[in-house]
Amino acid sequence: MRRNSEYAWWRPLALLGTAVGFYVVLSIILLVGLMIVLFSSLGSQLDDPSNPIVGAFESMNMADPFVFLFTMLSLIALIPVAYLAYLFLGPRPVGLLFSVTGKIRWRWLGLCAGICLVLYALYFGISLGLEATGVVASVQIPPENLPAKPLFFALLVILLVPFQAAAEELVFRGLLMQSLGSWLKHPLFAILLPVPLFTAGHLYDIYGLLDVAFFAIVAGYLTWRTGGLEAAIAVHVINNVGLFLLGAAGAVDINSSQSSLSSLLTSVAFTALVAYVLLVMAKRYSVQRTAGPEPRRQTPQLLQPWPIRHPAGTPTQAYWAPPHTGQETTYPAEYPQQSPYSAQGTNEDEIKDPPAPGR
Repeated sequence: MRRNSEYAWWRPLALLGTAVGFYVVLSIILLVGLMIVLFSSLGSQLDDPSNPIVGAFESMNMADPFVFLFTMLSLIALIPVAYLAYLFLGPRPVGLLFSVTGKIRWRWLGLCAGICLVLYALYFGISLGLEATGVVASVQIPPENLPAKPLFFALLVILLVPFQAAAEELVFRGLLMQSLGSWLKHPLFAILLPVPLFTAGHLYDIYGLLDVAFFAIVAGYLTWRTGGLEAAIAVHVINNVGLFLLGAAGAVDINSSQSSLSSLLTSVAFTALVAYVLLVMAKRYSVQRTAGPEPRRQTPQLLQPWPIRHPAGTPTQAYWAPPHTGQETTYPAEYPQQSPYSAQGTNEDEIKDPPAPGR
């Protein structure tokens, strides 16, 4: 953000404040829409705690499609919030929110997503295999934490979770990292300071919170080293989609907030491995890391001379002479072979300009 010629110390602060204001407005709209839907569908049963939908919202059961849909939409709302705030107060072009090239690098995003898809498929497959063989104790999932309609829940996951993960990256690795990076020079400040805010949005025990914090550090480091959000978005999307799909299949408790030291160490090691592979690929494909200096703006010239056609001559030819055709000019017999402006007894060096027409 500091490369912008219009940068001032207060602009990042105004940018974040504008984003907060937009999010408050969108959250109110979502809450009003939720209340309208609940009143229209439940009516007088809204105050009944035995109603399954009311109980799901009170316990924030993510296996319930209504709770899952509202939670995802409340996070997806961060995408227009971040984009509009950056559009009004961020540098130009607005695509600098996504990468140093001023746009989303779709090929790089697709490559990162493909790598993460393969690695996470192996990771989840090995984990499920260890549980199936009894090497790792399997977790008993309560019936109320299983989706009633697994296929419908899986469809919601595929449609919503990628945007939810991208929205979180836009805010925490986009707006916050750029704002903090414009105030504090060392990149560690921009990478580490948003971590507590990102971690506070997850309701886990100490092991789960440490796992989330390490993921946030890795995502910030990938963003800095690759010059964009694509790698962090790919890791976040594949991780979340995989976990929620496993929850739809009944293999993972998506409401669980408990973890263990062994799970933390395994997750940390795997996340570090994914980051290492992505950084190697970024170096191999020479992914651009910096935006460079701000391009100089081409201001149009308001006052320009009127175009005049001049006869084509030679560099040594007088401006009043006729165009030179490359052939020797022949004069009639009655024309003198000397300059028409020279008179007998007159020095031609004293004649500076030809006489005006008509003289």
